[in-house]
Amino acid sequence: MRIAHRPAHRPRLARYAAGALLLALVAAPAPAAQAQPQAAAGWQAVPPPTTAGLSSYVPFDASSAVARSSVQTSVTCLPCEYEHTLWTRRAGTWRGLPLPPNDASTDVLTGTAPDDVWALGRSVRGHFDQYHWNGSSWTDRSIPKFEVLAARSVARGEVWAVGNYREGVGDTRGAVARWNGSAWTLTKLGTPGHWTNLKAVHVGSANDVWAVGSTGDDTSRPYAAHYDGTSWREVALPPVSSGLSASANAVVARGGEVWIGGIDRNIWSDDGTGAPRAFALRREGTSWRVTYVPVLAPTGDEDTDRLSVQALAYHDGTLWAGLYADRAKDQGLARWNGSAWEPVAAPGTTRGSEVTALYPTADGTLWANGLVYPRAYLKGYAASLAPGAR
Repeated sequence: MRIAHRPAHRPRLARYAAGALLLALVAAPAPAAQAQPQAAAGWQAVPPPTTAGLSSYVPFDASSAVARSSVQTSVTCLPCEYEHTLWTRRAGTWRGLPLPPNDASTDVLTGTAPDDVWALGRSVRGHFDQYHWNGSSWTDRSIPKFEVLAARSVARGEVWAVGNYREGVGDTRGAVARWNGSAWTLTKLGTPGHWTNLKAVHVGSANDVWAVGSTGDDTSRPYAAHYDGTSWREVALPPVSSGLSASANAVVARGGEVWIGGIDRNIWSDDGTGAPRAFALRREGTSWRVTYVPVLAPTGDEDTDRLSVQALAYHDGTLWAGLYADRAKDQGLARWNGSAWEPVAAPGTTRGSEVTALYPTADGTLWANGLVYPRAYLKGYAASLAPGAR
């Protein structure tokens, strides 16, 4: 079953890429003087169910997942229009999954099994949706005014979702919702009168949950909040730029160490201030340190050299970052070596592949999902990295 519709809310960076990539299809070659990363050895591609690829892929284990394929149906992106198809994977075999009713959003997928799937986001009609699939039918579990931008199922019957809550015109609060198996509990975060968007959530345990995004007024700054099992508390973050716009897109915590990743300059509001940089804040104890992922073969052009951390995850004790880079860059991943970030090629088969999601599974496998050039068409891929592989 397929339904054509425009995508739900997308981050500014993604919307910019969708329009700009249609205007220039040839990327300038990188200067030969600077070495390029080695091929992404060890990654194994997930065979997609269709030539459209996998614009979303959420693994449950080594051979099961929920996924989405997307095909652009419009000639241009004013706006882009897509045809989406949902799939479940069981024992390595793909099966079609009916789309949620009422043209509901499928931009955010999560779940624990093919019969425990959530589809969340904002639909083309502007409705905020949270639907659950039990293996035979979809059930509407929507919270009015709550736009979900990220979600994680940590167990059957337990889901954490983050995004924003539309209090009224011009009043957008950050929000976290927890599904306990029968109902949502919603918590609003951020300062009233200031907009706040939450874009990522990490659930370490019932008393260790992190949510990150951005907040502000005329300019934005990274925002983080922590849940200790009783209440949410905003966590003060150091500045990552000098009075410019910045946003956090990813968070991961392990063994007392917390990492928050994002982008520290906005291509719309910070023109002429240098290329947007991919940052990663590291906390050990109570202090934070700012690190940056280097751009390979910089050209000096703000748009071409923009880089952003989109996802963070551990694999075999090593921290990995999923990156959005310009189409000219084969720079979809980076590894933290203990003192600096090492660029690594994306596991996608096309030059310019990005990594927008990283999922570790219980067997020690790391899964990556992202889009390939041109990103405007939402043709994506998924790949896995086995324990011990680098």
